[in-house]
Amino acid sequence: MYPFHGSEVFRFDLSREHDRVVVALHGELDIANARRLRESFAALSDGTEREVIVDLSGVPFIDSTCLAVLLWASNRCREQRRQMVLRAPTRGVLATLAASGLLRAFRYDPTTLDGDRPWPTRMPAAQSSSSSAAELTAAELTAAELTAAR
Repeated sequence: MYPFHGSEVFRFDLSREHDRVVVALHGELDIANARRLRESFAALSDGTEREVIVDLSGVPFIDSTCLAVLLWASNRCREQRRQMVLRAPTRGVLATLAASGLLRAFRYDPTTLDGDRPWPTRMPAAQSSSSSAAELTAAELTAAELTAAR
């Protein structure tokens, strides 16, 4: 059995920021709590908020079952004419996204990406933007990676 770490207990916190729903995830996201994670995302109503921000700063690890839930939630948001944006993914989350080939399947809040530390993948440094809903699309992410590689 794995040792119990109090800070790694799964938690799904919901708040609102102006016209956004912010979902803050905490703890290790693995098969043991994938169903709870999916039920939590499913419980988000079809509200008027146009963006769903998923804050991953409190997630040290995510496995493939929970990545599948995030992908499902992203597709569900798209069906509801919402955008899902990942905020502050940790090294562990980025490494799993890169290893699974899903790194470009999501949008990211560039203001929360740490471009100063070496990451396990080529993530772009945060770019200054005047828009309040700054994010990187897959095309912008690819362009930023190419620029950083030069």
